[in-house]
Amino acid sequence: MSFLQTVLLCNTIFSFITGISLILFNKTIASWFNKQNSVIFWVIGIGLLYFSYSVYIQIKNPKPDAVFYIITQDIIWVLVSVVIVIIKPFNISTIGYQTISIIAFIILLFGIGQTIGLAQIDNVSQKKVKHLEYKRIVNASKKSTWEVISDVANYHKVAPNIDRVEIISGKGEGMVRSCSHKADSWTETAILWEEGEQYSFRVHTNAKDYPYPLKLLKGTWKVVEISENKTKIIMMFDFAYKKKIHNIIIHPFMKKEFNKISNELLDNWVDILSDK
Repeated sequence: MSFLQTVLLCNTIFSFITGISLILFNKTIASWFNKQNSVIFWVIGIGLLYFSYSVYIQIKNPKPDAVFYIITQDIIWVLVSVVIVIIKPFNISTIGYQTISIIAFIILLFGIGQTIGLAQIDNVSQKKVKHLEYKRIVNASKKSTWEVISDVANYHKVAPNIDRVEIISGKGEGMVRSCSHKADSWTETAILWEEGEQYSFRVHTNAKDYPYPLKLLKGTWKVVEISENKTKIIMMFDFAYKKKIHNIIIHPFMKKEFNKISNELLDNWVDILSDK
């Protein structure tokens, strides 16, 4: 179990126990807070049970965007608690304010832990490079599949995030091409080309006009023969953000976009190969 999964599990258990306690012992807890009406504790308890479930379903396979929203909810809880303790808008007991403070502190620890874990998600080993991989099995020969996916000059016809491709120089390894999407454009170089097997492009992220917050982006495309008329397409992307904070505030949504684009690209290749 990863660090992020461990923190999510702790958050789940704490939220569940707190929620159940608020529901089962609502009258006792209301008396601690010097309140006669215990309905609010029921409501908060039910909310915490729902929250604990939403955290629980992320433990096995954490999704960056979902973890980001969990962290956001934890931060909101802490901020509201701080406001209540400082301003004291409600007539509750000292024990009540102390309880709110303790719970807020524990939730703050969960928020910090989840933030650290989110920054590490999709990392390759201990490196600060993220790795995403997509696979698709097609009913076509390895040769036919390679011919389709290695048509890099027409990559824009299948990739939904590219409008135009221009080969600037070279062929195979060392090839330089220019890509553009709407008003953005960039160049990339083929750093690997094994004919019939695989190729890799590395984007010139150090260019002054490079439009995205990445300091490294490398894509690899390969074909693996399963049988005479069945081939696996594998796409791998290795990338790193320019700033550490991007791992937290950008990656949850960047990964979602990567997933969408990559799956649509694979769908387009499947369509082309099915017509051959």
